[in-house]
Amino acid sequence: MHKATITQAGILAPFAVLAAGLGKQIADHGASTTAVISVVAFTLTTGLYFAAQVGQAMRTTLYNCPTKGCTVSIRARNTSPTELDRLRTLATDHAKHGTTR
Repeated sequence: MHKATITQAGILAPFAVLAAGLGKQIADHGASTTAVISVVAFTLTTGLYFAAQVGQAMRTTLYNCPTKGCTVSIRARNTSPTELDRLRTLATDHAKHGTTR
């Protein structure tokens, strides 16, 4: 598991504020403790999900073939620089993955 980045913390912070505000607001209207906990937990879980998705996207490299009409796309995560170079070459050189006719 990777450490949280500043970006992920920045995404989660507004969700925490929103969760606290929603929890207080529905508690002030006489909602049950279970309802308050459910809303707060759901809001925080949603924030964690978005932060995790951004974290994955930040650690992912995507290479597409530049040839028009070619749909080859290579996505790499947690890969060495040597392997990234190999994958970039494979994705961007249409002769290495294109069909010959």
